[in-house]
Amino acid sequence: MSNTPFIAIITGGSSGIGFATASALLARGNWRAYFLDRNPPSSDVLSSNSDAIHIQADVTEFASLASAFQKVFDAHSRLDFVFANAGIALHPDNLTPAGESSKDEYPATPDLTLLDVNLKGVIYTSHLARHYFHLSPAGSERNLMITASMAGFYASPSVPVYAASKHAVVGWTRSIAPGYWKEDRIRVNAICPSLVATGIMPEEMYATFPEGVLTPVNSVVKAVLLLHDGKAEQVGEGKIVAGQTVEVNGSELYFRKQIDFCNPIAAGIMGTVSVEA
Repeated sequence: MSNTPFIAIITGGSSGIGFATASALLARGNWRAYFLDRNPPSSDVLSSNSDAIHIQADVTEFASLASAFQKVFDAHSRLDFVFANAGIALHPDNLTPAGESSKDEYPATPDLTLLDVNLKGVIYTSHLARHYFHLSPAGSERNLMITASMAGFYASPSVPVYAASKHAVVGWTRSIAPGYWKEDRIRVNAICPSLVATGIMPEEMYATFPEGVLTPVNSVVKAVLLLHDGKAEQVGEGKIVAGQTVEVNGSELYFRKQIDFCNPIAAGIMGTVSVEA
């Protein structure tokens, strides 16, 4: 084993899926994980493991995120794994009609913070990942993982802005994967979990769901590592594990494909999403 550690950047890494993934990588040994988050992890992982490092960053502010990436690259001159994981689910959006409305007043301005975090943050993170992967030594691992959601496949009337953000993230993943691989040998994949008990919602809300509804965070980490390692048999022997959007529900993984084109004209306009070796 080389003494040079693999370097991981995980946004939203201080809790939930991001923290669990970082912990799994650190447990493998020879990894150094950077937790990019507004707040540090609440556990003692930072004091007990010198390879776990928190950098304060806001994914909605490009300068903040870019500065964090630059600090990591300055320290190691390489980057192996980036997990664009930061996200939120519940945030007032001002889209619900007011009890009383007037023809003389505009409705309240919609608050689209959800889009800023869940979509703009993913695009910023992807853009920076590509830049620093490109600067990394030839032959180094170049893996970009993105957290979407099952809400990226299905409509969700109760959280339309959240569903819109995750539909966009699925589309972003499928759209960039061919070019990122062809031009820079970066494998891009997305996990699309069902409901997971993380800090994305208050703890008391999870207690209201029937038994068996929640997906264990370990199932999501399993999907992340499977895609990272590039050994998913569901993709097919000899094929590149990239451009995959994997729904995680309970203990099961579902490799979701893009819907079929309505005709060859549509296919020609939109282009292929397949990633060729």
